[in-house]
Amino acid sequence: MDKKSLLAFVVIFLVILAMPSYFKLINGPAEQAAPEIQRAAPEATPTKAYTQRPTEPSRQSAPSISVYGEREQRLITIDTDFYSAQLSSIGGGTIKIFKLKNYAMFIDGDTALVQLINNANALPLLVKYISINGDSVGLNQNFIIESISGLSPETNTVHLTKNEKSTITFTLKNAENKNIVTKSLTFYGDQYTIEIQTDLRGLQSDMATKHYDLTWESGLKYTEPVLIDEVRYSKAYAYSGGETDALDVKNNKNDDSRFTGKTEWTAIRTKYFASAFITHGNGIGYRLAATGIPLEGKNYYKKYSMQVSLPTDIVATTTLYLGPLEYSTIKELDVELENIMSLGKLLKPISKAVLWIFIRLRAILPNYGWVLIVFAFLIKIVLYPLTNKSMQSMKEMQNLQPKIEDLRKKYQSDPQKLNTEQMKLYKEHGVNPMGGCLPLLLQMPILIALFTVFRTTIELRHAPFIWWITDLSAPDTVFTLPFAIPIYGQHINVLPIIMALSTILQQKISGSSSSNPQQKMMTYMMPIMFFFMFNQFPSGLNLYYTLFNLLTVAQQKFVPSKTKRKSNRPSTIDTLRQIRSKTKFK
Repeated sequence: MDKKSLLAFVVIFLVILAMPSYFKLINGPAEQAAPEIQRAAPEATPTKAYTQRPTEPSRQSAPSISVYGEREQRLITIDTDFYSAQLSSIGGGTIKIFKLKNYAMFIDGDTALVQLINNANALPLLVKYISINGDSVGLNQNFIIESISGLSPETNTVHLTKNEKSTITFTLKNAENKNIVTKSLTFYGDQYTIEIQTDLRGLQSDMATKHYDLTWESGLKYTEPVLIDEVRYSKAYAYSGGETDALDVKNNKNDDSRFTGKTEWTAIRTKYFASAFITHGNGIGYRLAATGIPLEGKNYYKKYSMQVSLPTDIVATTTLYLGPLEYSTIKELDVELENIMSLGKLLKPISKAVLWIFIRLRAILPNYGWVLIVFAFLIKIVLYPLTNKSMQSMKEMQNLQPKIEDLRKKYQSDPQKLNTEQMKLYKEHGVNPMGGCLPLLLQMPILIALFTVFRTTIELRHAPFIWWITDLSAPDTVFTLPFAIPIYGQHINVLPIIMALSTILQQKISGSSSSNPQQKMMTYMMPIMFFFMFNQFPSGLNLYYTLFNLLTVAQQKFVPSKTKRKSNRPSTIDTLRQIRSKTKFK
C-alpha cells in the first residue's frame, strides 16, 4: 500500500471517530449554553438584549394585606387514562405527584411509572408577585377549595374518562370574606393539558407592578438510566416574537434568561418529557433560570425553573402541558412547541419524514422492529436504480484495473500525466470512479435521520423487537465489562458485530476483495471502523444497516447486471468486413 492510500485510511478513520460529535452538532450542542435575554424595564418597548447574569435570590414574604384560607392541607387525586396526579390546596392547586400511566422507568432494577415532579416542596404552579414593599411574595397559603366537579367524597379522587373534564376552584379571602385570589384548574380525561385560570384583581392594591408570575420550579425528574443522555437534552425554552430562546447550563454554573414583551410559551424538557406554559396571548414576559449541580466525578444534573408574567387586570388563562415529547401530540397544540424537540437541524425534514413513516407502519405492524425491516425494504426499492447503477460502475472499474495498473507502471514518475491518462481512460469507457461510493453517500442522510429518531423520539423509547433486543433506542448490550476499552467502550453488543460481518460479506460479493492489496485491506478496514463507531449507537440503527447490507448482497447475487465485459475477440461483423476487404484487394 502506498503512502497516499495509507494516509487516506487514517483520515477516514479519524472522520468516523468524529461522527458521534457530528451527530451531536446537528442535533444541537450538548454543553453550550444559549445566549441569555435580559428583561427590559416594565414600561419599555419590548426588546431583547443578550447578556449573562447569575440567578438572583428571591425574597419571600406574606402579602401586605390580610388573606385567609384553610388551616389544614387537602390533597386531591385526578385519575385519567393518561396520568394520575395529586394536587395540594397549598398554593392553590400545586402539583405534588404526576405519574404517566403509559410510560415506565427503572428504579433500582424495578419498573415504576414515570413520575415527572422533581420536588413537590417547590410547589409547581405557585403564583408570585412583587409587593409595594419591594418583596417577592409567593401565594403559598392553604387555599380554600370552593368547588370540585366529579369528586368522589370517599376517596378524594376525580376519575375522568375520555371526553370528561373536571374543574377545581381554589380561593383566598380577605377579612370581609370576599374572594381576592381565585385559581381554577381544569383537567381533561384524554389530554396531557391542564387549563389554569388565575384572577388576582383583588390584590392589585398590594402589587408594585402590573403583572404577576405563574411559576414552575425544580424542573422535571430524570427518568432515563443513562444520566449523560438526560443532561445532554435537558434545557429550558421560551417562544416570543416568532423566536425560540433556548437556555442551557454547564456544570457548577448559574444562568438565566428574561424578557418583557409578548410571550407565547415557556418550556422545560428532559430527554423524553416536558412541561410548558402556553399563554394564549396573555403572556407579557418570561424568565428562565438554570443551575448545573455537581455530582460525583464529572457528572452533574441540571435544575431549571420557568415563569410567565401575566397582567393583573384580567382573568388570565394559561395551559400547562405536562407529558411526553411525542411529536404528533405536541404538534396538535399548534403553538410551535415542537421547536423544543431534538429532530436535528440540517436534516430535520428527513427526520420528520422517517418518524411519520414509522408511526404509520406501526399502526399495522406488531412492533418497531418489524417496522424497521419493512422500512429497509422500502429504502432499498427507492434507491434501487441508483445502487444498481453504482454496482455496474464498480464492476466496470474492476474490468479496467489491468489497464490502470499498466498506466501506473508507465507513468510512475509523472503523477500529473498518470492522472490525465486515467481520467481519459474513464471517459473512453464511460466510467465514474466515484460511482461505487454512491450507495454510502445516499445512505448518510438516512442514517443520520435514523440516529436522531431512534435516540431522541419517545415513540422508540423502550421499543422491543425479539430475543435479546429489548430496546431499539439503546445499544443491544448482552454483557458489560468491568472496565472500558478505548474507543470501543465497556458494553458488549451483538448487532454491531453482525453489521460488520455483513459489510465484509457485501464487499466480498461485490468483488471489492480482488488481488489488489489496497482493495483487500479496504475490505476489512471499513467494516472494522464501522464496528467501533456503531457499537455506541442504538440497536435500531445497527439493525437497519445490517438489513440494508443483506439486501444489497441479495441484489448483487440474484439481480442480473447489465454490465458486460468487453471481449478482445472481433465481432462477427468485424470478421466479415475483414474477409470482404481481403477479397476485394485480390
